[in-house]
Amino acid sequence: MSSIILELQADAMNDNVSIQSLLRKAYTIAIKLSVEDSRQWIEAEMNGYDAGSDVPVYRCIKGTLQAVNPYRGPIPAQVGNTEMEDTISVFHFRQSIAEIEGIISNHSKGFLIPFTGSPLISLQDLFQSDFPFRLNFSATSLVPIVDNVRNTILKWALRLEQEGVTGEGLSFSSDEVRKAHMSTHINIKNFQGVLGDVTDSELNQNLEMTISEPNNFDELAKYLVEHNVPENDIVELKQAIDSDGNIGSTGQFGSSVSSWVGNMCTKAVSGGWAISLATAANVLGTGISKYYGL
Repeated sequence: MSSIILELQADAMNDNVSIQSLLRKAYTIAIKLSVEDSRQWIEAEMNGYDAGSDVPVYRCIKGTLQAVNPYRGPIPAQVGNTEMEDTISVFHFRQSIAEIEGIISNHSKGFLIPFTGSPLISLQDLFQSDFPFRLNFSATSLVPIVDNVRNTILKWALRLEQEGVTGEGLSFSSDEVRKAHMSTHINIKNFQGVLGDVTDSELNQNLEMTISEPNNFDELAKYLVEHNVPENDIVELKQAIDSDGNIGSTGQFGSSVSSWVGNMCTKAVSGGWAISLATAANVLGTGISKYYGL
């Protein structure tokens, strides 16, 4: 009788076998061996990664930041700080592997992801522009995700064989199950790179708002403290708000507040504020907008 592990190896080396088929077979193996960590990774690739959960680094893809000029069309947006630009331009793809493959096949000329909500407001403040902003991705930008999944499954199947776990048909002996549990080398996550904790770096993160009354700086200050904004920076924000005065119904932050937001984003990149840049944009844009009643 054939071995499901050897079948998985052969399938992983065959580009004509779909990634979905590979994942289903790998999922069957993980369930039968009761290897929970490996099952979780396979299930996430099959169904997509939940919001707020970690995603592997190979799903963090860099696009090209663009501003959309209504007269000239898209233009490159240069931040001037390489580390900050890299943080802004990296998007974390949580879709299932089937959806990823669908994007690749349906967007042969590339695709766009627009910034919305508070991240958009923060970018507009950073650039002192009311242009829409977006990330532009090439048609092949998501191919490494698919390749990483296929390679991960192959490495996992090879390691299982090396550990003496091959199975007979669709069954594994109790000794093979024991080996799978005892081995520290067959966790499938070990074969696809370090998992990145990107909970704080989602471009469109839902933040719990505690600011209910416009122009109430005490509420804004409390909100910022809850997000680890240093006290001296909060004092400087108060001074910036006082300096700008009433912004009316323009929907745009004043120059002093915009400058303060830019400085805070720089601190997020440099480590002076213990938060990622994308989350910093959300926290500041959402909180200050709420303060102004926008």
